[in-house]
Amino acid sequence: MKRGLSFLMLAAVAALAPPVCPQTANPHPPTATHNTVFGFGPAGTIVSPKPHAPFSGVLTVQADQTLSDGVTIARRNEEIVMRDGMGRVYRAREIKETGAGNRGPRLMITILDPVQNVEFVCTPLKICRKMQYRPFVPHQPHGWNPEKGKNVTVEDLGSSNVNGVDVDGKRVARIIPEGMVGNDRPFTTTEELWHSKELDVDVVSKRSDPRSGTRTAELTQIIVGEPDPKYFQIPEGYRIEEGGPLSVPLAPFPPGGESSFPTSLPAHP
Repeated sequence: MKRGLSFLMLAAVAALAPPVCPQTANPHPPTATHNTVFGFGPAGTIVSPKPHAPFSGVLTVQADQTLSDGVTIARRNEEIVMRDGMGRVYRAREIKETGAGNRGPRLMITILDPVQNVEFVCTPLKICRKMQYRPFVPHQPHGWNPEKGKNVTVEDLGSSNVNGVDVDGKRVARIIPEGMVGNDRPFTTTEELWHSKELDVDVVSKRSDPRSGTRTAELTQIIVGEPDPKYFQIPEGYRIEEGGPLSVPLAPFPPGGESSFPTSLPAHP
């Protein structure tokens, strides 16, 4: 697999480079720019706890929608994503406040640890909620395959190399029959996926649905190798709360005082 490295504002970025056999720790995370969307969750692409496949990168999700009156809505999120050789996953998003009380971006951190069977969600209030780790398992009837059926067409797009990673592509088109969701005529949704078997992650996914617009997720700045172990530990100065869902709101933030996070990545010490 090819690797790459370049630098933007604050950290390492991947570009094409010759394959390297030894995998050394990467002390610098990739760089994610600010986003302007509130939310606890990740940008939407699943990163499995696959062991022995460490990497880091930036996941960019662009959602575009056109309303019936021609108004367009565009939303963009970026996350730093890392996974170490044990399968632990680190994800970090900057969240920028809006309105008159804007005090700059804050950082949301998620650490998944399948080794210890725990998950931490760390908020801009410097609180890390400790919960039991529950792997994502799609709920579907036994034996049901969403890519099979008379209204589904799957096209093999072959193999390629995207952002320095070998991937296999496919395009899935689904026809929604008349009346299925109250529609007065059939319509079609499409999904294009470029998946890395070695990393077990979708490097690019493009989804188009006339009901919700288009959503494109792309993993860029990919560095294959062990990230710095410190990113899979609770940041210094954070308080751990045990069990259950998050009990602290995302907004508003405490008035006055020092900012809980620096205004740029990396914030994890």
